[in-house]
Amino acid sequence: MARKNNFVIDGLFGFDGRFRRSEYWIASIGVGIVRFVVLLAASAALGMGVSEASMVLPLRVGLDLLFPWPSAAIAIKRGHDRNRSALFTGVLLAVIYLVAEVSTALTGAGQMMAGGVVALLMFPVIIYMFIDYGLIDGTKGPNRYGPSPKGHQGAGADVAKTFD
Repeated sequence: MARKNNFVIDGLFGFDGRFRRSEYWIASIGVGIVRFVVLLAASAALGMGVSEASMVLPLRVGLDLLFPWPSAAIAIKRGHDRNRSALFTGVLLAVIYLVAEVSTALTGAGQMMAGGVVALLMFPVIIYMFIDYGLIDGTKGPNRYGPSPKGHQGAGADVAKTFD
């Protein structure tokens, strides 16, 4: 479980254990902020605006290769709390990443309408992940991926102990 050792290392790079909603949101927002700061620094170093720099192929590929691992680790751990397999979460993430890359490539090639239509294909997956992973509480008590990150044992347990 992530909190027994080093939250940052185990939380962002390991795939075992479960994340509560709060851990999921904090880690996801943190990774997003770090990605934006790296893009901002790279765009300043290149003397470009952020939107121009994000279209520079080596920079975009570098960011796309650097950040999927921690994003996948965060999502998979949250999926484990929802009793979803890593394969299930991985397929959802693959759909989002692949569709985003195709859309970006089409838009970069001047095919704005095609890029926009392709980007709409990932909208249902993003909405599903937002609701299922971001809003709904995890499995009560232990599941096949470990004990509850809230610390209670599920039905019949004293839920008030969760907040001690």
